[in-house]
Amino acid sequence: MKKGIIIIVGVVLVLALIFYFDSRGSRSATRAMEPTAAGPVAAVVTNDLPQLPLTRLDGSRVVAKDLKGKTVLVLFQPDCDHCQREAVEIRENLDAFKGYILYFVSDAALPQLSKFAEEYELAGISNIYFAQTTINDIIQTLGPVEAPSVFVYSEEGRLVNSFIGETPIEQIKSSL
Repeated sequence: MKKGIIIIVGVVLVLALIFYFDSRGSRSATRAMEPTAAGPVAAVVTNDLPQLPLTRLDGSRVVAKDLKGKTVLVLFQPDCDHCQREAVEIRENLDAFKGYILYFVSDAALPQLSKFAEEYELAGISNIYFAQTTINDIIQTLGPVEAPSVFVYSEEGRLVNSFIGETPIEQIKSSL
């Protein structure tokens, strides 16, 4: 009888230790995706175009991963003053973006995106698209990034550079 109790206590102790170490590992993995004192971290960003579903202003749907050619993803919010300044800088430097397809991506409603495109004189430009996605899709594919964030991808869909937060246009242009 004593032997059975000792075995049961031993099994419970082993299970408790396994649970303890497993829960510590889960917490540290979660912490790696949180912003740090040095600034926000895009812990999920991979070296390829993300599997991010996008709904364009015309209602058509694409997945960022399927985009062809050199691509720039600009994550923004229409009411964000940093994003507005970034949009002005991009518009004033459109020549630098020749040969690239730009997608301005937000979780805002399509009418808000359309208004932003018009207001910042980016509507009707052949290589610029506005698209909607969800916050969950952004976090799952790119991680917790702040607006604006700019991701530059090569012709092969490989990440060339990422800029988290408002970035001087000269830095972005140096990655094109």
